[in-house]
Amino acid sequence: MIRFVTTRNHASTLTAVRDDPTAPRLELLLYDQLIAAKWLPRATYVFTDLDRLSAWDLELAARIHHRLAEAGVRVWNDPARAKTRFALLRALHQAGVNAFNAYRVEEGLHPARYPVFLRREGGHGNPVSDLLADAGALARTIDAALAQGVPARNLLVIEYAAEPVRPGLFRKLSVARLGDRLETQICVHDNRWLVKYGKRGSATPELYEDELCMLRENRFAADLRRAFEIAEIEYGRADFGLVDGKVQVYEINTNPSVKPGGVHPSPQRIQSERLAWTRFIEALHSLDDGAQVGPPVRISDEKLAPHQGWRGRVVRTRPVP
Repeated sequence: MIRFVTTRNHASTLTAVRDDPTAPRLELLLYDQLIAAKWLPRATYVFTDLDRLSAWDLELAARIHHRLAEAGVRVWNDPARAKTRFALLRALHQAGVNAFNAYRVEEGLHPARYPVFLRREGGHGNPVSDLLADAGALARTIDAALAQGVPARNLLVIEYAAEPVRPGLFRKLSVARLGDRLETQICVHDNRWLVKYGKRGSATPELYEDELCMLRENRFAADLRRAFEIAEIEYGRADFGLVDGKVQVYEINTNPSVKPGGVHPSPQRIQSERLAWTRFIEALHSLDDGAQVGPPVRISDEKLAPHQGWRGRVVRTRPVP
């Protein structure tokens, strides 16, 4: 049994996996339920949505993670150690993995290079700005965001690092980690530098063929292992691009949406989606060693005691625009 712990509004990311008969037995557990629990059944626990928790609830989740680990329960993603966007980008730059850097607006530091863009630290939506060519444009954009009520502590300045895979076409690559296994995922193509959902019909047959080869070879798994180790994240999906042939990691999402493939005009894309899904399910089995038997674990902690047994307990998740 694998219990994925998610925030209240982001439990749907794994419903397709849960409903697949070939997947291991899987249960979705809300942080509301986790933090209010006095006892937890033995299972394999995966802590997700770490960037969406408030500072206090993140600490409570970490305490539960540690209590479970002390009891011999297999747990993945330590909330006390896992790095989210800013800490991850800064650490990857310092380690030489990423050529680009990120800065908190509160730091008052000047980017080493331009263009840059402004974004919220905790958000998974579009950035606050488009690309900004110089320090003057950046200063004006920061002032405008503050005037609109966006707190400075929520704002990051990120140096641009992208390269079109074809003229006018950008490609986002992904690798998922599930414990010790890393699996290359399908690509997203778009005609904008900010590749998120992709633009249907923008990729060529040659790119879909390359994508299929990429998955068969699991081409980027070895490159991304170091990034996951720096992040101290054991379950999640790393999104990245290639600049001058070198991997540049943009983020690691601890609760990515996982779905089987659908209808698509490219037969290569259909094969890629089937392969990615099959390997994800296989890797999911490796997360659970099947040895979690025995009595439930008593969650004894003075910081957690006031929250336990509280049926109306609601985790204060950070809003994600």
